[in-house]
Amino acid sequence: MEIVKMLVPQSKYAIKCPHEMKPEFIIIHNTANDASAINEISYMIGNNNKVSFHCAIDNEKIVQGVPFDRNTWNATDGGNGTGNRKGIALEICYSKSGGERFEEAERLAAEYTAYLLKQYGWGIDRVKKHADFYPQKGCPHRTLQEGWDRFLNLVKSYLEEKPIPDDNIESGSDEPVRIYQNGSTTENVYADTACTIKIGSLYPREKCDCFGVFNDRAMVRYNVNNTSNYKIGFCKWLGGVK
Repeated sequence: MEIVKMLVPQSKYAIKCPHEMKPEFIIIHNTANDASAINEISYMIGNNNKVSFHCAIDNEKIVQGVPFDRNTWNATDGGNGTGNRKGIALEICYSKSGGERFEEAERLAAEYTAYLLKQYGWGIDRVKKHADFYPQKGCPHRTLQEGWDRFLNLVKSYLEEKPIPDDNIESGSDEPVRIYQNGSTTENVYADTACTIKIGSLYPREKCDCFGVFNDRAMVRYNVNNTSNYKIGFCKWLGGVK
């Protein structure tokens, strides 16, 4: 498993995760769109909506956006709702179109769910669905359509047949956040590591958070025009990684 931490800045805790939390279970969601895990977390962190979740999972990686000791607004059950205040919220990507990418994302989500269950010493009864807290939402919609018991059995297969020791987690996936300092000219920031979709830019000598290097691109989180909004993207120049 590749786990990447892109944690929400503490300046946004009041909006995204205002309460300390001791988790008691895991809540499974489907994103209902076809964005990648990195894009899901980037969008969640970047806006000022009272909507949040702990991790997004696509067919390649798990991306964590909120620490597990903070609550998230994921379960649609109110400010003091059990889901919002006690659940680790996992969003499975690519559920709008489904297909092979979603199937792979769901398998990785099942593997990661099993990993968390083992870490906390929990049983399969601690795996919940969003609809358990807000039935009208029908979430996780595609996972429910294809069979909730099927997903639970997939989690069980990782618990029982495929134990997941800590050393199976890809090295470097939990690195501390580093600093990125731009060079003497404006640096473009892109939504993808192929650097085809520009989403913004860094000023000369601007500093921001860096979550590591992926496909020879620096992943950065930068403040947008000195507001409370943030964006996450990739820079071509690697010399700024400190």
